[in-house]
Amino acid sequence: MSPPAQFSPVRETWPDVEYWEEAGIPYVHFPVLRFPAAGQETAMAALLCPRRRDGYDTRLFLEQQISGRGQNWKRHTIRGRAWWTFSWGGVSADLPWEEILANHLRALQ
Repeated sequence: MSPPAQFSPVRETWPDVEYWEEAGIPYVHFPVLRFPAAGQETAMAALLCPRRRDGYDTRLFLEQQISGRGQNWKRHTIRGRAWWTFSWGGVSADLPWEEILANHLRALQ
């Protein structure tokens, strides 16, 4: 399925998301993503990369690190903005994009 087709179900759940591409890599930009992290409700901008990048099948980038969650946080620049991601592998790019997101968020709970 093409990236725009895979994006449609995500947009049905989160109407404010945007589809981005940089260097041929698709991203889903969440201006504000709400999720449980470290025992509390968290809200921040997030960027889901549902394709292979930096040696990982998929990645989740956040606007800031979450203290006490995730390992080996690293800063990346995507579309001129700083984003943080943590070491979390094994989330297949073959999954629907909503499942990719859920699997990455699981590591932050």
